[in-house]
Amino acid sequence: MEIRHNKGFNLFELLIVLAIVSILAIVAVPSFLNYLQTNRLIGATQGLYYALQYARGTAMKTDSTIYVSFQTGNNWCYGINSGSACTCSTANSCKLGSTQAPNAGQLTLSATGLTANSLQFEPNHGAADASSTITLTITGQSTAMSIQVGLLGSLFLCSSQLAGYQSCS
Repeated sequence: MEIRHNKGFNLFELLIVLAIVSILAIVAVPSFLNYLQTNRLIGATQGLYYALQYARGTAMKTDSTIYVSFQTGNNWCYGINSGSACTCSTANSCKLGSTQAPNAGQLTLSATGLTANSLQFEPNHGAADASSTITLTITGQSTAMSIQVGLLGSLFLCSSQLAGYQSCS
C-alpha cells in the first residue's frame, strides 16, 4: 500500500497567506507614499539650491548680474537669465535655464523677500539684492524645506520637519 503525501497548499492555507500579505500591504503603503513625497521634496529643493549656486557663480564668472525668476504656487517654476528677469513659464525666455514643477500639484513653492518674484546676484561678489527665503512644501501637509538667501549671497538649506537638516530660523 502506497501512502500519498500532498505537496502544495490547500485553499485554507492560501487564504491565510493572502490575508497576511494584504495586512502588510495596508500597513506599508501609507509609509511608502510618505517616503516618496519626502524624497520628491528633498530632490526639488536640492535642485533649486544647486541652481541658485549656479546663478551666483555665473554672476561672478561672467561679470554680469544674474536673475533668478520664480512663479510660485502649485504649478511653480524658476528660471535663470543674464541681464534681466525672465518668465520661467514661457519657453526659451530664460537663456541660462529653467525648471518646471516636475510633479505639478504635489509640491508648492512660496517665496518671501523677493522683488517682483525675482532674485538678483551681482557680479563682483555674488551678493544678493535682498535677503529672501524660498520654501517648497508638500501640498496639503506641513512638511517643508527652505533655502534662505543672505544679502552676501550665502545659501542655507534647512527644514524644521525633516531629520538630517538644520532647523530654519
